[in-house]
Amino acid sequence: MIPMKKIPVNQLKIGMKVVKIDKKWLDTSFLKHSFVIKSEKELLQLRNTCEFVFVEHKQSAIEYEKNTESPESLEKKGVKTIEKSFKLLNVVFNDLEKSSYLNSVKIKEVVNSLTMQILADTKTHEYLNLIQLKSPSIAQKSLRVLILYLTFCKYIGIKKDKLLSLGCAALLHDIGMIELPIDFDKPDKLTYLEKQHLYTHTKLGVAIIEKSAQFPELVSRIVQSHHEHYNGSGYPDGLVQRDINLYSRILTLVCAYEAITRNRGYQKALNSYSAISELASVSGTMLDPRLVARFIEIIREFPVGTKIMTVKGELLIIVAKVNGRKYQVMPIPSENSDSSVILDSNVFKGVAYD
Repeated sequence: MIPMKKIPVNQLKIGMKVVKIDKKWLDTSFLKHSFVIKSEKELLQLRNTCEFVFVEHKQSAIEYEKNTESPESLEKKGVKTIEKSFKLLNVVFNDLEKSSYLNSVKIKEVVNSLTMQILADTKTHEYLNLIQLKSPSIAQKSLRVLILYLTFCKYIGIKKDKLLSLGCAALLHDIGMIELPIDFDKPDKLTYLEKQHLYTHTKLGVAIIEKSAQFPELVSRIVQSHHEHYNGSGYPDGLVQRDINLYSRILTLVCAYEAITRNRGYQKALNSYSAISELASVSGTMLDPRLVARFIEIIREFPVGTKIMTVKGELLIIVAKVNGRKYQVMPIPSENSDSSVILDSNVFKGVAYD
């Protein structure tokens, strides 16, 4: 008989073999009754479908209990890692502002620390809401962007050996702002002249990165294009769709979400549902619609009009959010306007993209 161990889904990791779940298999999208978790998507699917599962257990019970951590312990560790990284990043940015020296060693230390944290704990991005970071906004927003960016890259399956370079680009995306004559902690919106200065920050950032000569060319390329828009309305080069490299398109999306979910002097932060709805409204214009669809799956908030596939293979469209994880949905196609039902989002397998 195969030894099994019951564990909560937030303790699952890639490589574990699931042999039993707390739901009827026919009510889920899982094809097999026993399978090895091979991807971040399968992890998220299990977490959204189940509360606990049974995994093949080769260690002794004592060994297993010693190596697992409670959700509270994981959260505490995650918050501590974020706060420690933030303090180090503040030192780097302050030194850069005073001496024009970019400490690449410490930048990579921050990225490596948070990469390991995110690889170990998928919920790391949720801890951002638990931390009150009172500090210069460039450091604060850069760290938030890094965590969200790495979370997205991990979810869509980008290889681990590329995450360090991508993380450096995310952390340094606004580094050029340090050289601008703008107070980014001001309580009101930027003036016309300040906005004109702002348009130069991508090229200034690339110059700082290339001057350090400690980062691969990919980092500069991502930073250069992270304000390009999918429809060509962005800057500095007015690139369109696939002419913008994938990693910059991801960064544009993540930066947009981060900005509207962070309190700014002239605007209060939006909640996650309102923020995702804002992103959906510019999907196909400012943002790559395929990436928006994948990001919705991570945040697990589904805007009105989103087409989703259920674990049973049904194609539905979101009509309204009811409350919490409950949504009013209608089947596609549907000729009956009264055919809507209320469903819990844990039965949503993913977003259907046309």
